[in-house]
Amino acid sequence: MKKFLKTTATIVGLVLATSSLSQERNNESGEQLLFIEPNGWQEIFSDRQENLSTTEYAPAGQDEKNWKELLSIQLLLNQPEADLDLMLTRVVDHVSRECSDFDVKPIALTGVSHQYPTAAVMLFCGASTQNGLGEFSIVRGISGYKNFYLLQKSWRLEPYDTETKIPVDLESRRFWLGYLSYLSVCEEALGNCPQY
Repeated sequence: MKKFLKTTATIVGLVLATSSLSQERNNESGEQLLFIEPNGWQEIFSDRQENLSTTEYAPAGQDEKNWKELLSIQLLLNQPEADLDLMLTRVVDHVSRECSDFDVKPIALTGVSHQYPTAAVMLFCGASTQNGLGEFSIVRGISGYKNFYLLQKSWRLEPYDTETKIPVDLESRRFWLGYLSYLSVCEEALGNCPQY
């Protein structure tokens, strides 16, 4: 319980230490993701292709090709009330095809967050077929009324056995799960956005 309270306090500190709350907004729909860029992190990639918007962040000094930690925010626009299970299954299927040793585990986060269905999973990639390195990710999906949101925190590591090892320590996993859980979707017309 003490670790949980410490993690919660750290997340609140992160929120308070961040100078601004940015809003990833689709101006056409008014629905938006309330996003906080972690301190010491920077945007390393941004792209919009048709209805898919992707933005990636990494700690200062890391780049798009040589990252050790990555935060990815994807918005699939104009996907009203997308099937959450189907969307996460597609993500899992895509990642599994790039791993020679793969596993997935659900995280007890399912439910509704600020009126929107949400679910999360852990993805274990013992060795990537692209670069031979291991990866571990926490992925959260949010099914908005108008868009689908995919939030992903990833670590790039030495290769590992997915059956015997969780390659990221419990405190880091708790912190980043708390961070991803804190991010939320809102729409001004529904009155569920914070007032500044």
